Order: sequence, then structure tokens, then C-alpha cells
Amino acid sequence: MLQALAHMVRVTNARAPVGDAGQSGTLAPWQLRRAMDFMRAHLSGNISLEQLASLCDLSVSYFARGFKNGTGVPPHRWIVEMRLEKAKDLLLNTKMPLAEVAAACGFADQCHLTRKFRRATGETPAAWRRERTIDGPLSDME
Repeated sequence: MLQALAHMVRVTNARAPVGDAGQSGTLAPWQLRRAMDFMRAHLSGNISLEQLASLCDLSVSYFARGFKNGTGVPPHRWIVEMRLEKAKDLLLNTKMPLAEVAAACGFADQCHLTRKFRRATGETPAAWRRERTIDGPLSDME
């Protein structure tokens, strides 16, 4: 009787985790798409791993691991990169002050935007904007 019970416990614990479906630790395409769409739609707000995992019906740890395996970057880094892309778009296409750009992109403040932006591009947002707008610095020929 004890051997049968021990065998049942081993078999039960050996099952694949929910959502695995034979994949190598990645999210299903619909899960990845749903998470990315949600993140894009809510860039200016706080997005938690719990929210994202819940959208995909997964545990937080499985979601985080699957997202990284599927995209090559953790969810937080993906969000920061999308926020920086949005900031670049706003810097080029609007005359919004940097503090407003930071808020619109989900950064805590202008300093947070500047730190992340400089780390990604090597320039501050203001310098990046000046070099790429029509009203930027004059070239050597002018």
C-alpha cells in the first residue's frame, strides 16, 4: 500500500507545469502578444508582474521566465525600452517639456528619464532632441 502511494506521489509531482504544453519554457504566442499589447497600452502607468501573469493565466515566476525566453529580455527591460521609444517619438514630434515627456512615458520624473535615456543612447534627452530637430544646431557649412 505504501509503495503504491509513493508511486502516485512521484507520478503526480512529475507532471509538467500548467502552461508548459511541451514548449521549452516560452510563452504561447497568444500569451506573449497579450502581455505586450497590455504593456504598450499602459506604458504611462505602473505595470506589475502580477498583472501580466494574471493576463496569461500563469504564475509570476513562470511568466517572467517564459517572457524572457520568448523575447530575450525580462519584462521590466522590455517595458523600459518601449518607454524610451515612446519618449524618442515625443521628443521628435512635439515640443513637450522633458518633465511632461517623462510623465507621459511612465518614468517617475525627468531625472529618471534622463538616466535611462543616457544609458541607452549615450546622450541626454535634450541633447538628443536638439541634434535631431530642424531647429537644432547649425552645421559647419552654415
